[in-house]
Amino acid sequence: MPAMAGSLRNLDMSGGLIARCQKGDSDAFRELFEQTCGDVQRILFRLAGGRDLEDLVQQAYLALFGAIRRFEGRSSFSTFVYGICLRVARKRARGIKRFLRLRESYRLEPRQPLGTPDEQAERAARSVQVQRGLERLSWKLRTVLVLFEMEDLSGAQIAAQLGIPEATVWTRLHHARQAFRRSYSWVTSQEDASSSPGSSPT
Repeated sequence: MPAMAGSLRNLDMSGGLIARCQKGDSDAFRELFEQTCGDVQRILFRLAGGRDLEDLVQQAYLALFGAIRRFEGRSSFSTFVYGICLRVARKRARGIKRFLRLRESYRLEPRQPLGTPDEQAERAARSVQVQRGLERLSWKLRTVLVLFEMEDLSGAQIAAQLGIPEATVWTRLHHARQAFRRSYSWVTSQEDASSSPGSSPT
């Protein structure tokens, strides 16, 4: 699994920048944004999908900058950021009936040269299938799956973020994996059926 983002980890190890933000240093706020924006975008994209991502990022930073003075260091700063992103994404999820598409899965992100055009096309097609499978999951299952499988949070960290017992995390993760396998199989079967000879054009 991929490790948690390096910029957030670096901030965990050195609180100097955070302390400057807590004192109202505008340069520090800008530096914090530049160091963490990529991480915040990635987290929100995986939780909420790509539509209105810029708006979600702005909401997250408004919340982050407004709350940073209350950050006391009892937990890591990365945990603090994850909590804000979760609240922003959860608010969006409550306002819609369907979850937004998740366009990438860490399992499909290339870790080797891009390969031939055919290989790139196959990876792209699989990525679309994964996103369609993930969007069918409930918020509870999708959140646990994203945080554990994509963001590499531990069971204890997820439990703290969601305010649930760690045992519940493992139960939800088990059900999420099963649900995703069923959903992914359904998506691929539908696509196979639509592409088979004699199928009606959509």
